[in-house]
Amino acid sequence: MADTGGYNLDLDNQKRNVFVTQLNERDDEDEITAFPVVKESGDKLIETGINTLQKTLLLKKQVEVEAVDMELYAKRQEFKHKMEQCAQRQIDIQKRQQQMKDEFTNCEKYIKDYEAKRRRAIQKYQTELKLKEQKTKEHEMLLQQMEDLKNRQKHFERSVTRYKKFSDFLMRVIDIMPEDYIPTTDDKVKGLMMRHRTLSESSNALIDKLESTGDEMKDLRQELDKIKGEHSNMKMSINGKLAQLQHKHEHQEESNKQSEQHFAANKGNMRSKRTEFGVIMMAIDNIAEKCLKALDPTVEGLNLEQKLKKIGDHVVEREDVARMATPSDSTTVKESSRGNSADLQKSKAKKKVQVVVTGPS
Repeated sequence: MADTGGYNLDLDNQKRNVFVTQLNERDDEDEITAFPVVKESGDKLIETGINTLQKTLLLKKQVEVEAVDMELYAKRQEFKHKMEQCAQRQIDIQKRQQQMKDEFTNCEKYIKDYEAKRRRAIQKYQTELKLKEQKTKEHEMLLQQMEDLKNRQKHFERSVTRYKKFSDFLMRVIDIMPEDYIPTTDDKVKGLMMRHRTLSESSNALIDKLESTGDEMKDLRQELDKIKGEHSNMKMSINGKLAQLQHKHEHQEESNKQSEQHFAANKGNMRSKRTEFGVIMMAIDNIAEKCLKALDPTVEGLNLEQKLKKIGDHVVEREDVARMATPSDSTTVKESSRGNSADLQKSKAKKKVQVVVTGPS
């Protein structure tokens, strides 16, 4: 720039004007000093304040035009540089946005993975908690079992201490008992205990049998007393019946004596009747033998009633033959046959009565 004739306007060092290309606030705004902008240059002030030459003014105007052109060029370069910076910054912002999207995607994936891990961790925690509770219960149960086993061991130790004297007693018994008292076994104590158990069971069985026998004997005694009472009653009843029978026997003996006396008195009469009865029986046998047919059994195989029946049948047949031989005198024959049959029946009745009367003698 040309010299302006020695006039210089001394100003403080000014900061460069800021070309705003974005809405964001700058961090160095506090460092910017606000001062009134002088739109007119020092040459303009000289021109208005001092009367200078026209030539000098023209030169000044040329200088100012050149300065303005230079400043405009600088501003264009600066604007271009700012635009390039803005484009680059926009590209950086887009990259940053894409990076943020990628980071958001990665973050979302990370959150999902974290949530899945969290759920798995919670599930694992719950499973481990349940397993812990189960193991705790098992531990408590095992502790209780161990305590029970300890108590049982103490009980067994007390039992061993209490039964030690019995074991010593059994050993002393084994030492003094005969060799052939129990069968030869590896464990003599066990054999002796088995022998004792057998004897104890036998003793209990005998005691039970004795008690049952006593009860049975008691029942038998009661039954014997009952039988004795029944026997006494029966004896009294039999004695009563015997007395009655004795009295009846005495009465019968007396009656028999009277019958014997009566029989002795009527013995001659009975003898004659018996003789007559024998003659009648012989006559009946002779008549029945004559009345028998060829196929009939002998007279010895018939009783008195059968003999009389044979005789009656024979008489009826003869009457029928006689009636057939004399038909004119049928009425007389019938009457005579009726009379004969009536007489025959009467004679049969008399014979039966005689047989019944004389039979027992």
